[in-house]
Amino acid sequence: MAVELEYLWCEGNFAGAAVSELREFRARVAWANGERPDFRLPDGSFDDADPHDLTAHHLILRRPDGEIIGCCRYAPLEALPCSRIRELDPALAVRLQGELGCADSELLEGGRLLVAPEWRRHGLASDLLLAGTALARVLRRRAIWGTAGVRQGQEHIFLRLGYRCADAPLIPAPHYADDLRVIVCEPDEVPAGTEPRIAEFTTRLSVLLADSR
Repeated sequence: MAVELEYLWCEGNFAGAAVSELREFRARVAWANGERPDFRLPDGSFDDADPHDLTAHHLILRRPDGEIIGCCRYAPLEALPCSRIRELDPALAVRLQGELGCADSELLEGGRLLVAPEWRRHGLASDLLLAGTALARVLRRRAIWGTAGVRQGQEHIFLRLGYRCADAPLIPAPHYADDLRVIVCEPDEVPAGTEPRIAEFTTRLSVLLADSR
């Protein structure tokens, strides 16, 4: 079945239907039959409300019938009210930014990589990450940083696609029932085998970003 890549840019006080739908999808997947109870509200509904959504580029995968089956988010670092990486480990954030030689305006902060359970092992998480690399290139961002969970091996997907783990201890994240590693990618330094797929996404995203303006 074909899967469609959708792009959504949010800026300022925006909480339209598209973001509400996205937050509900993320919460349902993250809830995982009660493994992460914080994502289900007392009335039984699902919501992953996060202020970072309101100043971010969202990449969304949909089935032809319109159902969301995967997503991830990339926020311009200079636009975030408070970077998660800086919250989690301020000293590490300073060190990484120095090593990368990047200003805030050259960094994207990735997050909320989620794929519907029935669509896992179809390469969708990899596609979302490669689309993120393409997005960084289109936006002329020199680096992406974020976190990856380790309990289900999520970090290995990132490592295959050109990310590296920061030299830092694991970060406990009880909200996600996981431990996190800080991960970093420089979009122009990725495995050669990923370039054809990144090129496809670069072409697609160049059109989507132009249409969104």
